[in-house]
Amino acid sequence: MKFSNFATTVTLGLLISFSAHAQHTAKEGLERIKTNLDNSKANLSEYEKNLKTVEGNLAEVNKAKAQVEGQQKQLRQQMEENNQAMGKVGGQEKELNNLINDEKNKMAQENQKIQELEVIIAKIKENQKKREANIADYQLQLNQLGEEKKIWGSRAQTLREQNEQVGQKMRGLASEETEWKGKQKGYQGEVKRWSSEVERQKKISDSYNSLAEVK
Repeated sequence: MKFSNFATTVTLGLLISFSAHAQHTAKEGLERIKTNLDNSKANLSEYEKNLKTVEGNLAEVNKAKAQVEGQQKQLRQQMEENNQAMGKVGGQEKELNNLINDEKNKMAQENQKIQELEVIIAKIKENQKKREANIADYQLQLNQLGEEKKIWGSRAQTLREQNEQVGQKMRGLASEETEWKGKQKGYQGEVKRWSSEVERQKKISDSYNSLAEVK
């Protein structure tokens, strides 16, 4: 009879010890799950914050890109206008050179007439004076056009340099856009991954909580 009481006491002690150990293990598991859930939420929040920053930077890049594209369009229009003006000046230059050559040819013909027709020397000389005045006037216009041509040429060089600068800006913005898009893709992946992890940890937590309530 004494032996039986001893066996019963030992059995009860083992059952109490096992129950305490199981409760302790479950508590540690719940704490680890809670820690994992908190860490997952923190990671999700950080990556969502980073994603917002990247999207904001992309918006600024696109805004700057639109401004530069507007500048580029304006410069192209100005370059086209400049080319048209230079073409017009070139046409006027050619016309004036033709007029000068025509006047010179007429002068040569009239010099021959002076030798042939002494009777009309006075008239021819009068005509020569007019021709010379015309040549002087055309030459003055030609000189003025030459100066104007230099100005347009200088402006064309300035526009080409500005266009090159705009092109460099566009290339830099395109490179920056590509870089930010790459970061956006990476952060989107991390947000998706940690969102899934949060859901997984929530399910594990709910399962452990259910088990704890059952016990």
